[in-house]
Amino acid sequence: MVMALPLLIQIRKKHPDAKITWLCGKVVFDLLSHFKEIDELIAVDETMLLSKGIIGKLSAIFEIWKKLIFRKFDLGLYFYFTDMYRILFFPAQIGTIKRFEKTKGKRQNPIPGRHHSFDYISTFEETEGPYTYRIEYPKFRYENNEVAKLKENHNGKKWIVLSCGGAKNILRDDDLRRWPIENYAALGKQINEAGFQLVLTGAPSDKWVESHFETIPHISFIGKLRLKDFIAFLKISDVLITHDSGPLHLADLAGCPVIGLFGPTIPQEKISLQEKSTFIWGGEKLSCRPCYDGRSYAICSRPVCIESISVDQVFNLIKERV
Repeated sequence: MVMALPLLIQIRKKHPDAKITWLCGKVVFDLLSHFKEIDELIAVDETMLLSKGIIGKLSAIFEIWKKLIFRKFDLGLYFYFTDMYRILFFPAQIGTIKRFEKTKGKRQNPIPGRHHSFDYISTFEETEGPYTYRIEYPKFRYENNEVAKLKENHNGKKWIVLSCGGAKNILRDDDLRRWPIENYAALGKQINEAGFQLVLTGAPSDKWVESHFETIPHISFIGKLRLKDFIAFLKISDVLITHDSGPLHLADLAGCPVIGLFGPTIPQEKISLQEKSTFIWGGEKLSCRPCYDGRSYAICSRPVCIESISVDQVFNLIKERV
């Protein structure tokens, strides 16, 4: 979702008076409501659609159909390889549909190794190149004064944020993407010893992380922040360390520098685009890296690629940024 946001800027440049409707999951509905470039949001109940059996699927689909029936659109942008979600806008009349491609006889889009934000824009523009699109995010218009004040009573310490969980959704748990929790804990010890403030973040489903930091002084916001408040929180943080997961992208909306940790996925497709951000891609000499084709991972008994990233490597990058 975050990597698609620069597309809004491009659409507005080309069609400033267009009415933009975004069909999104309920999880991100509230977050997207804070971008003025979107005129209308229609929420899909992704839990019903993806995990509640045939009755749940039909219920979610019919709810969307009721909102789209007899609606007319000049252009539809569809960013999936699979056709399964096209059923959602079946009742709408759409003049032209542009989409990601991964079919025989057509050029693949997204292009492996290119940041996905460019692929969203190039799909809209139908341009193969050369082009020099500027990737910029629309302004996230949300402030939370309580979150903004969280850092006031911590003696001016730099806030080093670890997001150790994530990398999962309703359909699956992509644990191959995660840097080992033991490494995060060891990094947390070094962060404390250096006089920084260690902060843990994550969704309610990431509560398991906290048991690995019981003996390490820290502040935990795991399960305590809504998505929009998490972005407000990152605005007051000094650096975020995480693997290929949602927080890595959300940090761009907050202007928080990121140290991204990658193994089975190609960093250049998903890295933070901020000047102060950086990344480490583990497993340089492994011929199996990367092993992600955009939909699934190779069968892997042990993700040596991301495990090979050392704690010292990451800590040295932290010191360079704070």
